[in-house]
Amino acid sequence: MTEERTYAALPAPGAAGIPVLGNVLDFRRDILKAMHRGHAAHGDLVRYRLGPVTVHGVSSPELAAAVLTDTDRFGKLGPDNPLRLVLGEGLLTSDDHKSWLRNRRMMQPIYTKQSLAGMFATMGVSAAEQISHMSARYRTGAALDLHQEMMRVTLDIVSRCMFSTDVSRTLAGLGPDAVDVAINYAFDRLQNPFSPPTHWPTPRNRRFHQVMRGLDDLIYRIIAERRQSPGPTGDGDLLDMLLAARDADTGKGMTDRELRDEVITTFAAGHETTAITLTWAFYLLSRHREVLRRVQREVDDVLGDELPTPENLAAMPYALRVFEEALRLYPSAPIVPRLVLRDTELGGYRVPAGSRILVNLYGIHRHPRHWPDPERFDPDRFLPDVTKGRHRFAYLPFGAGPHLCIGKHFALMEAHLLLTALVRRWEFRHVPSHRVVNHATITLRPRYGMLMTMHQRTTSAARPAQAR
Repeated sequence: MTEERTYAALPAPGAAGIPVLGNVLDFRRDILKAMHRGHAAHGDLVRYRLGPVTVHGVSSPELAAAVLTDTDRFGKLGPDNPLRLVLGEGLLTSDDHKSWLRNRRMMQPIYTKQSLAGMFATMGVSAAEQISHMSARYRTGAALDLHQEMMRVTLDIVSRCMFSTDVSRTLAGLGPDAVDVAINYAFDRLQNPFSPPTHWPTPRNRRFHQVMRGLDDLIYRIIAERRQSPGPTGDGDLLDMLLAARDADTGKGMTDRELRDEVITTFAAGHETTAITLTWAFYLLSRHREVLRRVQREVDDVLGDELPTPENLAAMPYALRVFEEALRLYPSAPIVPRLVLRDTELGGYRVPAGSRILVNLYGIHRHPRHWPDPERFDPDRFLPDVTKGRHRFAYLPFGAGPHLCIGKHFALMEAHLLLTALVRRWEFRHVPSHRVVNHATITLRPRYGMLMTMHQRTTSAARPAQAR
């Protein structure tokens, strides 16, 4: 018994750092590489120092399971979470379990597969308009930044599904990178404890506050207009559903502030994450022609001259597996942070209260104990028979445990639609001279975009189609 207590009292092995700063510079240069080096040197649990803050990197399904399911020991980051500067206290950032659970239960019926099926037609309109836009703007063989095009269409989808209108022009008035400015500002503060206080009049602080005032003004104005309407005006859009949601115990709905936080969380999380993974998926297809040909055959056989419908998506499982494998190799949110709520033990080591946990999804998705030949792109890893024996925390693109992403079904339906609609029409080929470099912030995007050439397919199935 004494030996067990002594073993549990040992701190986790620590990554080498520099005085005062610890591992801050390594994390700022490339947090995923820093955590990979730590894992290679010390194993699945590694201790880092970010100035005065102690951080533990978790890189195995077994440890991730403990962290993501035990809310008594590991919770969301507290009031000092920089993401709250942008997202407020929505489902993604709230550390008050009682209010989080209340809102989660209110919102859960909105995000079921059955409820979201009604939004498929809206997604189809956006997909058809994106195809028309790309057809008009680019000739066959032309180069384009595919990441920007995916960001464009997913922003259109989320704004139409949320508000029954396209708000991209309004957002563009705040600056073409308004949401990026806000999210990247928060992430930089998350990994750098020496950031200047938010009230200091630095250029970056001023730009951040300008962006947030614009975003808040836009969202609160839309909420106010919808509340003043005598009945639902959004044709059953997400905002109508949020306004109609009620607490089962009290019968009360959400306040304007709660609505604002959930709306902006949906925009930030639901727009960029799908766009990024689609970008990576097309990049991977361009490098693996045999996989691309198989997707093309499946899409041609099922769709013919039409765009996808909810019914025929189910008949294209390989295309969905391509997206799932892209999510494995390039998880759109590569790191999940947690706060240690009390002194505890994890993986045989002492983990003190107040320290942070970074669940390294990027590393877990490549863990050699759970993924044979982990760097290989193989969509058939997600065949039903193959997934049966896999540790259920070896694949966590939408998180896990009670905080599993509520928008999972929305994202998969949207991605499946866009991937098949675009494969039916075009082939995208990566420009060899273009550098592809991971850039991990809150999301995992290609640092320099994704320059690809777009080629019209010559099969009969590639003719233009109308959204149903």
